[in-house]
Amino acid sequence: MTIKELIESLSKIEDQDIRVMVKGYEGGVDDIVIGNGIDNNTTVIPAIQYVALDVNEQWYYGRHERVDDIDPSNSREYQIVKAIIL
Repeated sequence: MTIKELIESLSKIEDQDIRVMVKGYEGGVDDIVIGNGIDNNTTVIPAIQYVALDVNEQWYYGRHERVDDIDPSNSREYQIVKAIIL
């Protein structure tokens, strides 16, 4: 999903004061936290990171992986994209 697609999707929600949350690790839900961002005195701007697509096959990992977190002994080539991680 791109930022444009996310904004378009979220803009369709009538009540813009609804909270945004993510699933917890073992259960429950948490507020979304935007980390590693730059504070511009009003909001936190998410940091752009490089992500390799379709790295993980195990169901318990997310499909993609931050480039910095890929095992250096892994010789496969991946498509690398810029992303923000919420």
